[in-house]
Amino acid sequence: MIAKAKDSDMLQRYRDSDPEERFGLLMDNYGMFPKMIRKFEKKIEYKIKAERKYAKSKRRGELGVRVQTSDLSDPTSSEAIVSVTIQEGFQSGDLDKSIIKGLDNAREYEEEVRIIGIMRMDFKLLEEIIEDLDNDESTMMKKYLLEGMTLRQIAADEGLSYDAMKKKHLRIREEIKEEVMECFEMSHEFTAVHMQMQGGEDDHESNE
Repeated sequence: MIAKAKDSDMLQRYRDSDPEERFGLLMDNYGMFPKMIRKFEKKIEYKIKAERKYAKSKRRGELGVRVQTSDLSDPTSSEAIVSVTIQEGFQSGDLDKSIIKGLDNAREYEEEVRIIGIMRMDFKLLEEIIEDLDNDESTMMKKYLLEGMTLRQIAADEGLSYDAMKKKHLRIREEIKEEVMECFEMSHEFTAVHMQMQGGEDDHESNE
């Protein structure tokens, strides 16, 4: 069984995990997963905005008042537009590069947003699969995953023995896993290809 992940290392663990491990992370952190994603998004948005402000102040210091007028022609200079664009990036997993252009940590932000997009997509699929189970099975899994009830408590509610409930839970978990694994494997493959491409770009830049 995969231990519950700390907020601070979930992004890294999710990126580095294979499809089966990602399934385990989702199931073992199911109840808190949306909250964890929202927390990541707030932190990343804050860091991007903070670095943009720093970069803008630095340009102003280097170029003088000219940058103040040139910023008016920048379609991404408005705080509201920046916020909306970043949120769209979280939804799609693809951050508009104009938002992070010229930032020292641009590559890190782009990678984090991409992982959040995958986490969102994976969780949504898992949530829908659980919702579409037979009513009694869906209810049982929600009691376990969302309400924090133990299998013993659920067994007592349903008038089943603990062993019978344990077998039922394992069976349903395996059924859910089979449903989502093909999609998880696909997203993991895309992640691997993307990382290879990024590595190639880094090598090219270092050789220039």
